[in-house]
Amino acid sequence: MTTTSTSTPVTNPTWYGQIRDMFTTQDQQHMAAQGLDLASYEAVVNHAGDIYQQVAVGNMPPGRPWSPDWVSTFLNWMNNGYPKGVPVTSANEVEFDARLLSIAAAPAGRIRKDINTLSSTELNLLKQAFSGIVAKDPGDPNSYFVQAGYHWFPAPNTYCMHHVPGYNPWHRAYLVSFENALRSVPGCESVTLPYWDITTPFPDVLKSAPFDTYVLPQAVSPDYPEGYSTSRFDYDTIAQNLLNNGVADDVNRAMSKTDWEDFHGYWSDANYNTIIAAHDGGHNSIGPTMGAQEIAAFDPVFWFFHCNWDRLFWEWQKKMLATDLHGLLTTINQDSDPLSYQIFNEAALQSLNPFTSNPPELNTLAIIDSVARLDVDYGPSATASNVDFLPKTQRTLAANKHFTVQTSRVNVRVSGINRLKIPGSFSVHLQKDGKTIATRSLFQPVAVQTCANCVANAMSHFDFELPLAEVSGGKLSVWVEPVNKSFVGDRFPQKLMGNPVIDVHLLLQTD
Repeated sequence: MTTTSTSTPVTNPTWYGQIRDMFTTQDQQHMAAQGLDLASYEAVVNHAGDIYQQVAVGNMPPGRPWSPDWVSTFLNWMNNGYPKGVPVTSANEVEFDARLLSIAAAPAGRIRKDINTLSSTELNLLKQAFSGIVAKDPGDPNSYFVQAGYHWFPAPNTYCMHHVPGYNPWHRAYLVSFENALRSVPGCESVTLPYWDITTPFPDVLKSAPFDTYVLPQAVSPDYPEGYSTSRFDYDTIAQNLLNNGVADDVNRAMSKTDWEDFHGYWSDANYNTIIAAHDGGHNSIGPTMGAQEIAAFDPVFWFFHCNWDRLFWEWQKKMLATDLHGLLTTINQDSDPLSYQIFNEAALQSLNPFTSNPPELNTLAIIDSVARLDVDYGPSATASNVDFLPKTQRTLAANKHFTVQTSRVNVRVSGINRLKIPGSFSVHLQKDGKTIATRSLFQPVAVQTCANCVANAMSHFDFELPLAEVSGGKLSVWVEPVNKSFVGDRFPQKLMGNPVIDVHLLLQTD
């Protein structure tokens, strides 16, 4: 638990900088019994007046009243309009932060590295482990066939989570399962799974055996029989597709966000132009296998690709001091995104099947602290870039908020697309005067109506954040391109997908 100390009142305190860490675990437990969640920004704002009255007279916390400077700091936060701000990590502003110290003091045993930085010895060990699980009998739980099959096919055990709050927790558990399988190969007990930083070129090492392709040892569906070989686009096309989908821009935008739903994007009406958008655009950019949710995990690049998304999630957690339950919950908007809050607080929603009741026996709580609970950390990227936090921007705000208008950029949203009408993954192209100026993709199975997550989030939206100059002075239009063109060709009829609509908003800035 973090303790934030000040010798004088903070003039401009923020939620992420000071306020969230004024409440100890004991305080949280005490008030939770009375129906007040002190980890929730919304709850603290809504009850700020009550909290202030109790701490100002020394009634709360029981037996440990706040010092006058803390009381004044809390009042300053109220008077300033409850700004969220950004985490404070410099030593002169935070005297002690247990989360930062715990990360520094407990190095992980498993360090996942940028694949481009592996030594020849490390690379040979990885090849040995990878070839070893590929060679295992397809009935062996540590075989490549079984591990890849957890993602979707072979049916009916379709487990993967996409476009829902469990996306990152589920895939973090999945990577541990796969890495444990690699370690089951004799002599490979110390191997770790490296990552491909998708903002860099496709790694040369992944273009040759055993990472270039995989052949199904048995059928997973009528469309993917025994002997099916995974395939990709040519590597120049992959590079251009990643650029067209704005994947690097989405990654950088995500790493500049302070709120859980903004970092991930898509659900709870959050803009779809951050991590989930980058993930989906990456899948569809790489090729026929990676663009098909049913079999994506059979392409060997899947594992290095997803290791990167977990790395980015962990890096974001560390930047946000969200490496424990309290820290993570303080980033989640409980009012607009209750499900994200519930998957960490409600026992019935904490399961990450099949990895909770079976090895590695992880749930949403167990995956929060990657180092302390999973013994996993990440080495730096060969081309590491540090993205600063940016002020939060929104398309709409509550009327009681103070805000400024960003006049240089706009958000173009295409909404009302019923994804259940579109078989398989697809892309949405924004055009100006008939020329595509931006693209967003969505990753899903062909039999989309059999996907519980898809059905629960049937109506999708796509956000294009662009300079105002790029969308001004011309005619804008949108067309939807399915990955599987065997049904209706390369343009999906708008009437068949629910007649989507377009709106354009200037971005509003609060903090």
